[in-house]
Parts: sequence; C-alpha cells; structure tokens
Amino acid sequence: MQIRSVVLYSKSGKIRELTFRLGELNIVTGSSKTGKSILLDIVDFCLGRDDAPVAVDPLTQTVAWCAVLFQLPDTRAFVARPMPGKGQKEVKTAMLELGTDLEPLPYRRLEKNHTSDEVRQQLGRRIGIGDVRSEPRPGSITPPFAVNLGHAALLCLQNQDEVTTRRILFHRQSDSQVAEGLRATLPYFLGAVGDDQAAKQQELVGARRVLRRKKTDLSVAEAADRDIDRRLHYMLAQAQAAGLIPADEQFDSREVAMQTLHDVVERPRSTPGDSDTAARSAELEARRSNLRDQLRQVTDQQQLLVRQEKEETTYTQVVARGISRLHAVDLLPAEAPADGHGTCPMCGSRLEHADTTVQELHDTLNELRGQLSSVHTVQPRRRQALDQLTAAADQLREELRGVEGALLSLAEIDADHARFRAQTEQQAFLRGSIDAHLKELRLATGDGNLAQLRSAVALAERLVSELQADLNSDEVADRLEHALNAISGSMTDWARDLNLSHSDRRIRLDIRNLTVLADTDDDVKPLLRIGSGENWVGYHLVAHLALHRYFTLNHRPVPRLLFLDQITQPFYPSDVAKETGAPTDQATDTDRDAVRGMFKLMHDFVTGLAPNFQLIISDHANLPDPWFQQCVRHNWRNGDALIPQEWIREHA
Repeated sequence: MQIRSVVLYSKSGKIRELTFRLGELNIVTGSSKTGKSILLDIVDFCLGRDDAPVAVDPLTQTVAWCAVLFQLPDTRAFVARPMPGKGQKEVKTAMLELGTDLEPLPYRRLEKNHTSDEVRQQLGRRIGIGDVRSEPRPGSITPPFAVNLGHAALLCLQNQDEVTTRRILFHRQSDSQVAEGLRATLPYFLGAVGDDQAAKQQELVGARRVLRRKKTDLSVAEAADRDIDRRLHYMLAQAQAAGLIPADEQFDSREVAMQTLHDVVERPRSTPGDSDTAARSAELEARRSNLRDQLRQVTDQQQLLVRQEKEETTYTQVVARGISRLHAVDLLPAEAPADGHGTCPMCGSRLEHADTTVQELHDTLNELRGQLSSVHTVQPRRRQALDQLTAAADQLREELRGVEGALLSLAEIDADHARFRAQTEQQAFLRGSIDAHLKELRLATGDGNLAQLRSAVALAERLVSELQADLNSDEVADRLEHALNAISGSMTDWARDLNLSHSDRRIRLDIRNLTVLADTDDDVKPLLRIGSGENWVGYHLVAHLALHRYFTLNHRPVPRLLFLDQITQPFYPSDVAKETGAPTDQATDTDRDAVRGMFKLMHDFVTGLAPNFQLIISDHANLPDPWFQQCVRHNWRNGDALIPQEWIREHA
C-alpha cells in the first residue's frame, strides 16, 4: 500500500489534489505554518483513525472532506472522511471505493458508505492481514483483539512531536493501550507468529482458561470433602436447636445425615392457624369502653346521693337543735284569749294587748317539726336508690373484669402466634442456609464426582500440553530473534553512516520496551539515556528504516509506506532557517553534513527497494543538491500552502 495522492474538498466543492510518486522518496518542503504537518494527520485519519487529528484551522474553516487515493497490490482504494463538525471529537463514518483505474472522485459523488472499522478491515485484508487475534503478553489487562490495519499504520507514521523525542519510538506510543497493542502485534508483523499460529495461540488461551476453571472446581470439591463431616455436624446442631430435628436423634453415617438435612429442606413449612383474635379483640375493646362509661355514670350517681345524704344529716342535726331549744314553748298557751287581751307568759297577769311572740315561736316550732318529718320521709327512698346503684356498680365491675380477662387471653394468643412466626422465619432462613451448604457438599460427595473432576483436569492438561507442543514457543522465539538480528544489523550500519552516539557498538530494537538499545562497554543504554536531539532523530530514522526494510523484503502485511514529519528540527532552530530550508551561516559544517546525510540515506534506502517502498518527508529542508530537488513534490513558500489562499478568503 502506497499513496498516489492526498485530496482536499472545500466547503464550496473545490478540489486540491497533491500527487506523490510511487516507490520513491517524496519531499514536501516549505516555510512554517504552511500545513506540512497536517498532511500526516490526514493520512492517519484516512487510514481509519476515529478521533479526528485534523481539527486545525484553517483546515476546519475551509475543508469539508479529506481523502487519500491508495495504491494497493492489485487495485486502488479511494478513502474519504468527512471533517468533524463543531465540538465533534470523533468521526466513525467514511467513504471507500475500489477500482483498478480509480482517480479522485468529484465532490458531488462523496458519500458515507462505510465505517472506519470497515475501512480498516477491508484495506487490511487487501494487504494480507489475515483474521488474526493477538494475545497480549502475560499479566497485561488488555483483552485479546483482532489485528487490523490500524496496528500496522502505527509503524508507518512519525509526527514532529514523536520523531524528536527520546521517550517513545512509535506513533502514539505514549497512549498505554496503543503501546500494549504494539507489543502484542509486532511479533506477528515481523513474521515470528504466523496466521495459523495466532489461531492456535487463541485456542491455547481458551484451553488454559478451561483448565484453570476445572482446577478451581476440583480444588473446591476436595476442600469440601475434607471438611464435610464438621460442616454436617454444625448444620445438624443448628437444625436441632431450631426444632427442625429432634434433639436426641442420632446419625449413623454421612449419607444418613445428608438425607436428614435434605428432608428438613424439603419438609412443608408449618404456618399458624387462622385466627379472628383481631376482630374479637376489637369487639371486647368496644365492650370494655362501654362498661367503663356505664360504671362511670353509676359511680357519679352514687357520689351525688352520698353527698345529699351527708348534707341532710347535717341539716337534720341543725333542725333538731332548733326544735330542742323551742321545746319549752309547748308549755305556753298557743291560742290568744277571745277578748283580745293577752296573758304574760311569765306571771300569768292579764295584758292589755295580746303578745304575738308566743304564737310566732309556736309557728316556728311547728315548721321545724314539719321539715324534720319531711327529711325522715325521703331518707328510706334515697337509701334504696343508693343500694340499687351499688348493686349495679358491682355488676358492671364484674363484667369489666371478665372483658379484661378475655382481652388478656387474646393478647397471650397473639404473642404465641408472633413467637411462632418468628420461629418459622428462623427455620426458613436456616433451611435456605442448609440448602446452600448441601448443594456445595453434593459437588464433593456426588457419585464419582471427585473422580470425574480429576479426569476432566487431566484431559484439559493434556490438551494444553498438545497445543503448547504444536506452537513450539522455542521456534517462535527463534524466528523473532532472527528478525530482530537482521533489523539490528541494518540499524547498526546506518547509525554508523550517520555518526550517531554509540554506533561503534551494536544497535538493536527492544520490542518489549519499544525503544532502541545501544550495547556499550559499560552497560546497555536505552534511547532515553542517549543525549542530544540529533541522536534521537537519527535513531528514530534508522529504526523505522530497518523495520520497513525487513517488512518489505519478507513480504509482511505492512503498508509499503513511511511518512516522517519535521525530522530536521534539531538542525533548524531559527526562523530564517525554517523559511529558507537550509541551515544558516551560523550552522556548523557538521549540521549541514548531518542533514544531507539523513536525506541521502533515505534516498538510497528507497532506491534500493524501488519500486516496492514509498517514503514521504514533510520538512523545512530544501537542499540544493540535484538528487534532492528531483524528490521535491511540493514546495510551499512565497504564499503557496496546503490550503489555497482563495479558499481562506472565500470562507473568511
């Protein structure tokens, strides 16, 4: 897979096509801020990446679609992606067209007919990526995944932030999940793990999972068998304490004990009988309230009569004292003489006028005697009424005691029912617990179950051993070592050509830690411990060239493409250098030679593999050498840029 052209479609339908030559070194040179770095982002996006890395002005202001026309081994593929909308971070739709003589499509024919995943799957199959599932290294939390074009694309791109760093070697390696994917897929892309071996590896993973599960089942069963008697004794004691089994019952064997517990679980649960205590209690409560009201009325009447009796007794005593004082009046004549003269009550002499005092005293005495007689007449009737009220009160109290006794009995019945329900609930909980324990125990005590589990474990172990023998991890390791040795040889030779630090020793690729290693006299130095930006760029370059040389010569399913962005950054520190494309007068001859050496290495590399490999460089560099100028495809200076000025003015 190589790139024939990169195409931009403006929002008004205009087309900007950038063509590239197949099997050659293609250089896009230009000043700063002309859009050179965006080219790599567009290619990354059209290779199926979901999170759109091209949301950069003025691209988003003017461009509606971006596309890449790929040359595949047997056909061409036109992949177009719509630009993300405002606030949109991901785009999962795409357009894919295949055709032998396909050219960039006109704007009106662009449509969303595939997802990004489908684009990666179809293009991956076209370059030879089979239906392979990669298994991450042991201990990784990354789940197994299908190898696709996206994993291969990580080996084909290096943006300006990646090519000059010592901390990462591959595209997007700073993402831990991407890094794990690189570690898992590199052995496949290097040919150490074939398609059939990847399938067997997945089968082995499944067989190991089955083996672990069966070993766990066997371990649980064996542990349960060792502990079964103690657990049975404990469950039986609980059942006896809860009243589910007679306290004096004995169990002769394990089988009898388990059957007894099984019967306890299956026994129908007892429930309290139906009762109308609530209704009866309500009726008695109403009756008690009524009796209390009646008793209150009777006692009120009793108290009234008793108060009246006390008051009459006091009154009678007062009247009796009055009568006693006036009793002597009876000795005096009560009637006055007929002639109207009176008689002195003391001496009996005749008075000129009658004295009314005696008569008044007689009248008072007679009145008091009458009142006393009335009181004596009423007292028997009151006493009779008081006796009747006392009898009624006694009867009401007796009935009230009977009602309260009945209520107390009903309360005791309710308490018995509550205790029964609590006991029933406790027994139900215990039955559930016993049932759960019995199910676990049956795993260990079923007929031949332990023997069956041991046999299943033995079969699973035999299957794992057979698959491991078929895979022959030693052969995989040998093939991987052979590939890495070949890559190491190329890296070492080119590092010496570029005069990189430690290149007098062996330089090699560490796919476990995804870095470059330099073997020195003292120790092994990773890229992180090798100083200067020139070395970091140089080792990135030789590592990726060595990888792609191996991929190409061994026909591995990786695009025959490497896109590098701004590889000469350490040599172009000034704006003047970036504008002109050549190191300034202040630059040393060593810097000029280093820049020329990198480009000459890349030119010779592509020429040696022609026409099977394409290398695209976007950079400030613009060397005057004829071979360099023959490789320049686009030179964006003096107002020329990726986005035409008329597009920017049109959408301003």
